[in-house]
Amino acid sequence: MPPKRPRRANPVTFTVDVEDHRPDPSWPVRYASITHQLLDWFDSRAIAATFFVVGELAVESPALVTEIASRGHELALHNWRHEPLTAMRPAQFRDWVRRGKGVIEDLTGAEVVGFRAPTGSVVPETLWCIDVLAEEGYLYDSSVVPTRNPLYQFPGAPQQPFRWPNGLAEVGIAVLGIGGIGAPFGGTYIRLLPLPVLKFFLTMNPPAPGGSLYVHPHDFDLDEPRWRVPDAGRLSPLLWAGRRSLWKKLDWIHQAFGASAPLRDQLHTADQGGVFHDPLVPTGNARLTTT
Repeated sequence: MPPKRPRRANPVTFTVDVEDHRPDPSWPVRYASITHQLLDWFDSRAIAATFFVVGELAVESPALVTEIASRGHELALHNWRHEPLTAMRPAQFRDWVRRGKGVIEDLTGAEVVGFRAPTGSVVPETLWCIDVLAEEGYLYDSSVVPTRNPLYQFPGAPQQPFRWPNGLAEVGIAVLGIGGIGAPFGGTYIRLLPLPVLKFFLTMNPPAPGGSLYVHPHDFDLDEPRWRVPDAGRLSPLLWAGRRSLWKKLDWIHQAFGASAPLRDQLHTADQGGVFHDPLVPTGNARLTTT
């Protein structure tokens, strides 16, 4: 018997961040085989997801990109390389999003309209990226983490989809939690939460319309050797915790909430959230600018 559907529940958009997860090129590539497992899981449940692919991996694995598209999923960009925006300048970012968009469009024949920054690094200090994305033909971003987070955070941003002043839609990561306690809905966070706790949070506070969860291929990789991930430092062991239970958790989420269309078909939900102006940052009001 399927689980009881939480009150006010909205279907969830499933998203996958396809990125390389190894310390150096001497290690074997692992993301492709896990991505195929995810594709089969989606097929068996008639789910159309959004795949954010790193541009360099699209060049490295073109057949994987075309297979994702052929199975009815949306292809979007996860930056040209898996580097946070805080380490970039606007000119370099423009070059990368233009190049990545072109590569994926050439492979699939479909327009790329979505972007997700590595590690959710669209924060008040990197809002210059919003104008660049709009000018380069993107229709939405899905990077903002609207709660406190050990890596990148934007706690002043709305927790439902919204639009930036230039019209770009922000269909960010849903927040998992209640009250003042929250975490991004995906990856390490849903792996670490025991299933009863995950059920409690999602039942008490279901995702808003347009809400999405994210996973990476390595979240499911039981055989990946352990290594120290620079971004995580001493917390690296957490990146391997809870991998065995993730398929079961995704099954429960899908049965309880259902799956919505890919993010490119959820942009109307940003109209309901209105326009987000001048977020408060420690040094004053951030502005959308590329200069």
